[in-house]
Amino acid sequence: MSLSRYFLILISLSFFQSSAFAYITVLGKGDASLCYQAAKFGYSNRSSLQHCFSAIDDVTITKRNLFATYVNVGIIYNNSKKPDEAIKFLNKGLENDLTKSESLLSLGNSSYLKRNYKKALEYYDKSAEEGLKEISAVYFNKGLVYERLNNIDLAVEYYKKALNLKPKYSEYFEKRARLMNANDWDK
Repeated sequence: MSLSRYFLILISLSFFQSSAFAYITVLGKGDASLCYQAAKFGYSNRSSLQHCFSAIDDVTITKRNLFATYVNVGIIYNNSKKPDEAIKFLNKGLENDLTKSESLLSLGNSSYLKRNYKKALEYYDKSAEEGLKEISAVYFNKGLVYERLNNIDLAVEYYKKALNLKPKYSEYFEKRARLMNANDWDK
């Protein structure tokens, strides 16, 4: 694989990762906030996780920020392509009503990474039922699942729903189209 092809695929994947995960905002400063930033920007490095673990160990962390940090750790592990590790933390996020919908969305992403597409769809639907604020992420992710399942009609339907709510997703599709036209898109 050429270096330019590899670079273009990484750009495309990094856009997908930071757009399709519902990271949870942490208020205030400190390690919990740094953990949130890492999840938000699609980081997957060890130092990002260290901030998260320091926040979890902090006895002064609020309950809300603690559960948000669990979800953000799960997102970082998903970014690292370690869905089994992510699931451990995302399940903790299910224990709090304020983080439940985001945990479910990210559990869907873990299932997607594990190629359990049926389970991914179930989690995405549950996250919507629980009131996920970024419903466009549900539609976008369901489009990805249906595309993997070769149900292009449903994939397009969900992609359109996502685009109607969040036009920024068009950047992903434009990058993807350029890669496909250059035969640099690995499905």
